[in-house]
Amino acid sequence: MSPRSPHTVAAVARLSGVSVRALHHWAAIGLLVPSDRSEAGYRLYSDDDLVRLQQILVGRALGMALDDIRHMLDDAAVDRRTLLARQRERLHARLAATAAMKSADAADIAALDPEAPIEPTTQLDGF
Repeated sequence: MSPRSPHTVAAVARLSGVSVRALHHWAAIGLLVPSDRSEAGYRLYSDDDLVRLQQILVGRALGMALDDIRHMLDDAAVDRRTLLARQRERLHARLAATAAMKSADAADIAALDPEAPIEPTTQLDGF
């Protein structure tokens, strides 16, 4: 598979939902430095940069600090497979917690039916 043409900061912002300002900040702190620059000096992101961005976004979604994400991605001692497996475990745990809250919300909605009262302890099952 041949690499695609480089992505501009505006295109990366649009694709990822991350603001241009955040991308500029991440470049300044060394978290996501574009691989190249155009002749005019514009930032250009490679496909590999987008893979790193995806990993940053997962870390952020898991509540990690930017410094911790950078360390995790840049530390040669960190095994990438182990890291990704750990992220997957955290995502599964978050998914399970969200499903439990969704179930509790459904119970709350059902409790609004005067003909089908619900036990107060059931309402807290998702938390």
